[in-house]
Amino acid sequence: MTVPLRLVNQTAQPVRGAILPRSLLPTEELSGSEHRLEPSAFELSFRIFATFRAHPHINNVLTHISRAKWHEVERALDRILDQSMTSDGLSPLEENLVELMVGERGVTGKIVKPYFQAAIRRLLEPSLAERLIRHVTALYLELEWKVQHPTPAPLPGEAMEDPDRGAQSQ
Repeated sequence: MTVPLRLVNQTAQPVRGAILPRSLLPTEELSGSEHRLEPSAFELSFRIFATFRAHPHINNVLTHISRAKWHEVERALDRILDQSMTSDGLSPLEENLVELMVGERGVTGKIVKPYFQAAIRRLLEPSLAERLIRHVTALYLELEWKVQHPTPAPLPGEAMEDPDRGAQSQ
């Protein structure tokens, strides 16, 4: 049995807020920064979230590390992209995301880092994009420093120090 092939001339309508590849964007939108919008923090994190969901490998990995709780991934991106965030307040999922976005370890890290940076540069003006990339890199470096310099746990029977009185007696 032969199925006849019919080509229908339909043009796809872009979804509002969708991230399109650079090749699909009109050139006048990319020519100057005056055409780029400054999205809110939540809109920016949602666009990065949507970009990650659109990539098949990144989507699979994030589904795995988040246990398919995509609302937590979006919330984690909100916190990571918040420039007032420090590494002290990051959850394990947020730490994993930062590692993927900067670390370049393994196959996924080598995919996510340039993908993330290209998306940020496409969405923001160059100076804002670089500042945000530096912020995420700083979070990563803080996490790496903590791994390399762990705080030793006090030994049993070791005197605890009180900053106001010096060492306590046993």
